[in-house]
Amino acid sequence: MGGEGETVEEAVSLRACMAAHLPAAAFAVCVMRCVQAELIRFDSKVAVHVDRGDGYVHLYGEAQGTAFSLLLTNSEADEWKADGPYALDRYIWTELGKKGIFPMQMTPYLQAVWLMES
Repeated sequence: MGGEGETVEEAVSLRACMAAHLPAAAFAVCVMRCVQAELIRFDSKVAVHVDRGDGYVHLYGEAQGTAFSLLLTNSEADEWKADGPYALDRYIWTELGKKGIFPMQMTPYLQAVWLMES
């Protein structure tokens, strides 16, 4: 997901397949790992963690000097998944933006996130 040389269309197709076939919690972990990788891409000092517990998925850490924590229940993750292959990504990036955490530049992954807006 978001590999070098991958087109936006290929990423969207892969993500749509994942959204259709993965259980909500596994899908949420995948999405959170994409966000984690994007944050690390621009700042190797970022501390971002993804945990999966019984009934929840948690993204937390510190980026751009700001601590954050996003906790999703499996049912919330399922609702976001049903809204579209990149709806959860948009939600996470919007929540990070409210805390002042923004990507440093537009990447193919972020293009897919924002171009697939419903």
